[in-house]
Amino acid sequence: MNKSSIDYSIKLILVVLLSTIISMIMRKLGIEKDSIMMVFLVGVLLVTVITKGYFYGAVASILSVLIFNYIFTVPVHTFEIYSTSDITLLLFFFISSIISSSLTSRIQKQAEIAEKNECTARLLCEITDNFSNITGKKNIVIQGISYIYNHTGCKSKVTLSDTNETFYKDESINESKCDMNKLNLDIHGINKKLGEIEIFFSEDNLSLENELLIKMVATQIGISLDRELIYYERENIRIEMERERLRSNLIRGISHDLRTPLTAIVGASGVVIDNINKLPQETIKDLVKDINEEALWLNNLVENILNMTRIGEGKLVIKKQDEVVDDIVDESLRHISGLLSNRDVQVSLPREVISIPVDGKLIVQVLINLLDNAVKYTDEKCTIYLRVFQKDDFIVFEIADNGEGINESIIDKIFDSFVSYSGKIVDGKRGMGLGLAICKAIINAHGGEITAGKSPEGGALFSFTLPL
Repeated sequence: MNKSSIDYSIKLILVVLLSTIISMIMRKLGIEKDSIMMVFLVGVLLVTVITKGYFYGAVASILSVLIFNYIFTVPVHTFEIYSTSDITLLLFFFISSIISSSLTSRIQKQAEIAEKNECTARLLCEITDNFSNITGKKNIVIQGISYIYNHTGCKSKVTLSDTNETFYKDESINESKCDMNKLNLDIHGINKKLGEIEIFFSEDNLSLENELLIKMVATQIGISLDRELIYYERENIRIEMERERLRSNLIRGISHDLRTPLTAIVGASGVVIDNINKLPQETIKDLVKDINEEALWLNNLVENILNMTRIGEGKLVIKKQDEVVDDIVDESLRHISGLLSNRDVQVSLPREVISIPVDGKLIVQVLINLLDNAVKYTDEKCTIYLRVFQKDDFIVFEIADNGEGINESIIDKIFDSFVSYSGKIVDGKRGMGLGLAICKAIINAHGGEITAGKSPEGGALFSFTLPL
């Protein structure tokens, strides 16, 4: 007999005893036994209310009939009944008490069911809310395992089907060592099985409430994992579409950008070859200079494409070593000296010699790209400014001009691939809009920052920092 049964039995005895005492007092006061019987009926109803199930109410009814017969019916202190009216009274009392007890127990049962349903609905709502804000497979599974343990005390282990990853909260859970009882449940998504959850419990049987809770959690894990799969599938589709768009733009840009300088090179070289003995030396020199400029531009384009490919594949390697700032600037200016030959370029460098830990070749490429942009998007009369100075623990490089500046509508996305000063995708001038995206990737890889804005001279300003 468990503790609750003992408690209910004690309550039953006390209520019946109290009903008997009250009835005996009423008898001495001269109250009729018909009224006294109502005391026992109230006692039966009270037993039904303070206990659970039909059993205790039925026992209270039987005890009340026997006590009433023994004390209040003639002959008293015996269980014999001579009067037909007493037999009828006791019979109706017994039937009434049984019916009342049954109805009360049924109402109690319905109230308990309603309360359980409310708790279940509240619990389901709580579980749903907890899972709705969680992202990531691992976080979803760990949340489910923690929820099961906190509400049922059962340890659990989840194995995902697609990766065979296993998650558990307690390191002691091991199939080869665990001697606890085990319940296996499948975690299902919309179209397929997503995994399996193993529940470990020490009792012989898992309670129905706990099993229901575990199944609810397993269902929510499945729904949340399905949501993650759908999100990743959509994200992969979006990335693939973006990759295709970039690939198309790259191919279109390469076709456009290669054709223009190659046409100029072929045309100029053809003129030189056909008229080498007829043209003045100055004209030949100008044509060769044009060929050189176009070749330099092609070389820069190829370098940008290679760097963009390395960045896209995550293979951009930074080989840092101490480089003198003056040497980096001189190297970049030397590379595009042909493009800058007829431009006013003002260079401002620190007075002292400053060395910075960088990949010199890549930083030179950044400066070449920024200077090339300044040449492309400004008139020949505009001045280009290259300033380098120290600010706190950083070296700041600024490339500015006094041209028309940058279209304000594309300031936030100017470092995206295939975006130019004008905001057009693969602009009409020579240039695929790769240079600035490459600059940002290189500077970020060095732990610096690059920004775009308006220069004090009224044109465009590109500034990047490198840590000392």
